[in-house]
Amino acid sequence: MQVGLVSLGMHAEPLDRVLEVAVLAGAEAIELNGRATVHQNLWSEPIEMIKAKIEAAGIKVTSLGGYCDFAQRNDEGVAEQVEQFVAYCRVAREMGVPVVRAFAGDVVEGYTLDDFYPRIVQGFKAVCERVADWGIRVGIENHGHLINNGDQLLSVYREVDSPVLGFTLDTGNFCWHGHPIETAYRFSEELAPYVVSMHIKDGRFEDGRFQFMPAGRGDLDLPGILATLRAAGFDGPVVSEFEGAGEYVASTCASVAYLRGVRDALER
Repeated sequence: MQVGLVSLGMHAEPLDRVLEVAVLAGAEAIELNGRATVHQNLWSEPIEMIKAKIEAAGIKVTSLGGYCDFAQRNDEGVAEQVEQFVAYCRVAREMGVPVVRAFAGDVVEGYTLDDFYPRIVQGFKAVCERVADWGIRVGIENHGHLINNGDQLLSVYREVDSPVLGFTLDTGNFCWHGHPIETAYRFSEELAPYVVSMHIKDGRFEDGRFQFMPAGRGDLDLPGILATLRAAGFDGPVVSEFEGAGEYVASTCASVAYLRGVRDALER
């Protein structure tokens, strides 16, 4: 397992500053965000220049943060989202990045998951067919409020039925959505055999809301979750995604240090 951080937490900073913090934190890996406007228009630079900066820092890009929303009202909307996501996959292929994070879709007022579920499956099937021989994996994140449920996500995975597809498991998002910690553990165990990347969040419920904290300071059994993933065969990237109220750099450094300790203990 390579331990690192998600670059989106420093989306307004240039890549040089992101890498400086990554090195300070002891990160080995990074999920680099794919949006055109991040890191002061990072993607306007030549790909080879971006790769050279990251390699010089001694860090590996283990995933690319891609975006798609297949909660669309018609087939045309799905087709547009497929093209958008394939563009992220194209960047990942050029960068040599093995995983592209994906979203299934977001809530639309007046509609339910049942309304959008067939198009979510349709969208991921189309993406996986398009990138089948690109040497990358697509990892659906348990994100947002439309389909932040392990059973439903696993159903999508099974219907798409492609070796390209997997999951980006976010350890805090199930609870953020409102699921009890015990349910979040069950979902993590169910998805474990199909996880290709991990976002690590910790936290605890306070007044009914899940508040994010640096890894190791909340109520989630992160060592237990990572042990479950490891037993299921996962040996991929484990990246901190701190979204709490504390100072980002200090909290991220603390999270990465904690996760490295957990990883090292598991490997012993």
